[in-house]
Amino acid sequence: METMAKTNARILIKTLAGIPLFSGLEAAQIQTLLGASQPKRFEIGSRVCASGSPSEEMFVLLSGLLGVVGTDGSTVATLTPVTTMGEVGMVTGQTFTSTVEAIDSSNVLVFEKAAFEDVLASDSGMAACVYRNIVNLLAGKIIKDNVRVRDYLREKVEQEQRIKQYRHRAELASDWLVSKAGFDPEKLARSLDEHMQDTISLRVLVVDDEPAIRRMICEALADFDTIEARDGEEALEEIDSEPPDLIITDIRMPGLNGYALLEQVRGKYPDMPVLGISGYASDEDVHAHHFDGFMEKPMNLKDFRHLVESTVGID
Repeated sequence: METMAKTNARILIKTLAGIPLFSGLEAAQIQTLLGASQPKRFEIGSRVCASGSPSEEMFVLLSGLLGVVGTDGSTVATLTPVTTMGEVGMVTGQTFTSTVEAIDSSNVLVFEKAAFEDVLASDSGMAACVYRNIVNLLAGKIIKDNVRVRDYLREKVEQEQRIKQYRHRAELASDWLVSKAGFDPEKLARSLDEHMQDTISLRVLVVDDEPAIRRMICEALADFDTIEARDGEEALEEIDSEPPDLIITDIRMPGLNGYALLEQVRGKYPDMPVLGISGYASDEDVHAHHFDGFMEKPMNLKDFRHLVESTVGID
């Protein structure tokens, strides 16, 4: 009869076989590779690796959430299971190009370079398979980055085209009102300016730990008075300083997350609308916290703009 330890080991091997780094390896080879690794737990805020430091380790995220930290201390990207980090250094000897910290409590497999290379040297077939997997991982990351840039640029171009169309329509409408309906040009211009000022005066607080997301949202809401916050704590300072008309917040953030921010805002400003955005939150969690609206990342900017306008009542 199979012992509990053997059963757990078999389940672990089966689970690890689904990790891209181990793709194509036999159970015995995976077990051999595990001999070159150590499991390690990183609590929230602890550093996994630092930019510029020697790349003597490779990491495989098993559970939790890690963040890539920018030079200004903000989180510029998030890493989810089963992401591999440091594989470039394992092959080329390059230093780490990014600083990575734990956003949630995370379990990670840590491979020491020397032990990793010794294990691969003992089995040429395993080594060929692992290096092929590393190449595929790098190619996948490059493709993913290219897709993200492409989608962002496409959304930006479409937004600029819509702005041009709206401007053209506004000019045509203005000319028609002057020439056909007999409106006084100066009074019409003043009336339009007053209406635009009402829209611009709407203050929107954008809360997200990723600068690229904050920038994209602010560009999508260029005719609003937008301000930014990197996390829940910074958002509360902005809200207490000058309450906004609308809050748009990410949900998964280090420190005070979107759920906790919503709870504090509801306590102080029960009528202030709050929209949630996330690429990780479950529908059940979102509905349980009663946001005024929610949109999943990556967002369609046209739909997002419509959600914002309907929330603040200018639809």
